[in-house]
Amino acid sequence: MNYKTMSRNFICKMAMPLALMFAACSTDEGNAISKVETTPGTQMGGSSEEPSVIAYENISLMARAYYAPAGNEAGSSEDVSVSVPTNVFLDAGRVTLMELDSVSLAPFGDTSFTVAINDGGTVRFDSVSLRSPIVSFEAVSGSISLKAIVDVRDTGMIIVDGVSHLAAYRIEKLAEAGMSFAAARTQAGTEIATALGFGAEPQINSSTEALWRKAFSEVLPFTWLERLKGEFGETGTLTGLLDNEKETLVKRVESSYIFTVLQVSSRAFERLGDSAVQYYQDCLQRRAYFANLLASVFGYGACSSEKEGQFADIHSGMYELKCESDAWKMTIRQANKVSVAHTFGTMTDSRDAKTYKTVQLDLGDVSQTWMAENLNYETENSSCFKEEFFTGEMSYCSSYGRIYSFVARLDSSYRKYTTKEGCVDVKTLEYLNESSSDDTLYWRGRAEEDCDVIYEYGGYRDDSDNILWEKVADSLESISFDVCPEGWRMPQYEDWAKLFLYLRSHFGVEPGEELNYLLSWYGNPVGFSMDYIADIRGDSDWYRIGVRSVPYLFAPKVLSEGGRDSTYDFSNRVVYGSIVYAVNATMYNVNHYHELKQAYGRPEMGFVRCIKDE
Repeated sequence: MNYKTMSRNFICKMAMPLALMFAACSTDEGNAISKVETTPGTQMGGSSEEPSVIAYENISLMARAYYAPAGNEAGSSEDVSVSVPTNVFLDAGRVTLMELDSVSLAPFGDTSFTVAINDGGTVRFDSVSLRSPIVSFEAVSGSISLKAIVDVRDTGMIIVDGVSHLAAYRIEKLAEAGMSFAAARTQAGTEIATALGFGAEPQINSSTEALWRKAFSEVLPFTWLERLKGEFGETGTLTGLLDNEKETLVKRVESSYIFTVLQVSSRAFERLGDSAVQYYQDCLQRRAYFANLLASVFGYGACSSEKEGQFADIHSGMYELKCESDAWKMTIRQANKVSVAHTFGTMTDSRDAKTYKTVQLDLGDVSQTWMAENLNYETENSSCFKEEFFTGEMSYCSSYGRIYSFVARLDSSYRKYTTKEGCVDVKTLEYLNESSSDDTLYWRGRAEEDCDVIYEYGGYRDDSDNILWEKVADSLESISFDVCPEGWRMPQYEDWAKLFLYLRSHFGVEPGEELNYLLSWYGNPVGFSMDYIADIRGDSDWYRIGVRSVPYLFAPKVLSEGGRDSTYDFSNRVVYGSIVYAVNATMYNVNHYHELKQAYGRPEMGFVRCIKDE
């Protein structure tokens, strides 16, 4: 009798989506167990479902260990770097194989095999002889120790991860209660599928299953996984967790790197090619899985046609779940309740034939029509983003639009130093006059360093030391800065202020509180679709994302008339707008949010959202 075939057919024909997790049925080349000749041996171990157990000699087994507890790398409030979690078994640790009694699942003798991990988390056991087909795999790296219990007669790569770890303890508990290994494995598979949200997708395929398994292993710290192990091992569910434990899970999900990735426009990944687009799509899939996981843990079960349109409260101040088209969707809590009336459209810039999305906002007593994309019209004083301003590539312009410089439009009459050499001469004299030291060589070197900064990026840098700001203030009415197409204009301070005031009133946001409703990540209730700028490096699963603040320019304006006095401050005369999206996301403060704030100061450089002349 071919026990291998019987076992494999039995498991692979089970109707449960996650049965594959415990019987590795994949026959993909490179993922199948390399099975050498098997030789019948003496009866060993014993089994309640078979009259005997066949010994296996000189077989080869392959296993892959994966565990990457999530955690964001937080930078300043205006610059956040995000990288994917790293598999703790990537190039460290070991995997131990141990035979188990096929009835009790207790260690079968004292024979074990240990192989060091040195190939991306994958190990291979060659020429192994076993007396029992039921074995445990334990992957250890530092303080992390994960387990899987499998039948080696089932072909496929053996996966050791957070999912298999929970299942192993459930299988052991069921075996202690007298259940056969085959029945325990089948029941644990069904319970895992329900408890971890895998069973919420009726047509889950192997690639989606693998991605969802990785997502689960990227959410929880090992100490918390051990706590879940106890709950699931005893009950086969996670619905009995205490409220504070469920809320901890919510916070861990909210802090996952994928939510920062998904705040970046998909266009930023499209310019990097197909593998980057797939990475972005994988993040969308991970988010879909988290919705299923939280729905299960909070006892809402799978989304069905009977629940269409219903919301599930997952004890998050930010998210709730909505049942749509037979799937739970993570949606921003506020965005489900309110939105600003808006109408989408398009406009074409006659200067270069580029077409832009537009959105008309109904703000009650007035309406505004904005470009819903950043302006991408090439002028002499504009460039593309990459790493630093004005060193960019054209592909960044297609993703984010162009960056414009107000300072670069000013002619030499508005500058203290008309040349870099003149800057060095003047500053050298200033330093010598201010210092008791007459070391001309030293101070000239210092002046050259300072002037390098001033003239960085071809002199486009906004450095107050090189601009005659009072002259600029006196000349605002004659300085043309409008880069918008005919019929559109640079927004004024009043345009932004009117929009902000309405949003605060509409959403009930008090002064001083974060106004975080314009981003599409928050449901895009105004259709404004403003994006982060992100510099993305890497390929496949190893992208690193540097997220930057997003400055938007609006037209400088004289705010008051009259002469200057001793308290004169240029910022009281000229307004510059910077719409800054800041991420507050640390290992301990997992409440991701975006803060929309207005900053006023000298006009610098930034993106432009044109507003239609009404």
